[in-house]
Amino acid sequence: MRNLYLIRHGQVAFPDNVPRCIGCTDLSLDSRGQKQARELGAFFRQMTASHVPVFSSPLARALETAVLLSKNHTTVYMEEGLRELDMGEWENVPMSQLKKTLESWPETGESREHGCMRIKEAIERILDKAEGDVICVAHAGINSCFLAWLQGISLNISRGLPQPYGGFSRIQVDNQGRMEVKELGIMPKAAPDDQECFHIWNHYGTTERIRRHCQAVCRQAEKLAERLDVSGHKSDRQIIRSGALLHDVVRGEKDHGKKGAYILRREGYPAVAEVIRRHHDLECPKKPGEPLWLETAVVYLADKQVEEDQAVSLDKRFADSRKRCEASENPQAAVAAHERRYRQAKEIEKIIQMYIDGGQGI
Repeated sequence: MRNLYLIRHGQVAFPDNVPRCIGCTDLSLDSRGQKQARELGAFFRQMTASHVPVFSSPLARALETAVLLSKNHTTVYMEEGLRELDMGEWENVPMSQLKKTLESWPETGESREHGCMRIKEAIERILDKAEGDVICVAHAGINSCFLAWLQGISLNISRGLPQPYGGFSRIQVDNQGRMEVKELGIMPKAAPDDQECFHIWNHYGTTERIRRHCQAVCRQAEKLAERLDVSGHKSDRQIIRSGALLHDVVRGEKDHGKKGAYILRREGYPAVAEVIRRHHDLECPKKPGEPLWLETAVVYLADKQVEEDQAVSLDKRFADSRKRCEASENPQAAVAAHERRYRQAKEIEKIIQMYIDGGQGI
């Protein structure tokens, strides 16, 4: 078995910071994109036992990513077939001016079918030329075509696949040349650092009031995690921190937990997405100890122990929120759901406290 790592280049330096639809337009990376490329390099140097050959699209944003991640440890080869799709009449148009849907496509652009054939031929050449694992640096559009084809997904909706800036997909290749997608559109780190969390806040318009709340939840979550660590119950502190900072990234929207999870999955952080998906209404698992249970429970409980930006008891938090339920359009249903969540929160608090006190929970 060998691995093909298919990377999307880092974030682009758009003139005047106006995101545009670009295919053949040649732009370089901005400072965030350069940081993403260096983080990819650090990841691959830890993950691989030997120098892995790097192949890149000839466009500047991809080639710069490839050079930064290789850091002179290996040669970078240019491959024309990894070039981005030509976007036709959409080329270089500000994204805010494009009224596109998942399936829409520029009339004069390169078809997704043609792009898929082109990258398939390029990948075949690369795999024939190189031995062992291979890194390919390309672009969101062309990558999505190839990944959709591998998974049997219609090319018409390939744009829906997660392809974050500086993220990668891992494709396993057997000795018969058969390929299978093992990891799709993920970042080299399991959780974003604070700088990335702030970028996500800015990108999705998280208000200052919600940011203060998230920071207060983060402080409470870290206190819980520290006490759990002392009692021998270790957790991933960065997943907890970023999950707390981003749990309400789109609060105010309906099903904000699910929508926040969708955003973090698109950004390449599936573990953090799972924490956010369950932060509002966490069903207590029968067997604590499943993957991410502790991280999810800590963020969930911390959120229930904070009102606005102040730490409070569960009883106070739920007493205050009950009043809003009683004044809602459907108070009977709202109060019933509120009581269920209160019982749920008390059960999670009990388990976490048992862990902290040295017990094994339930």
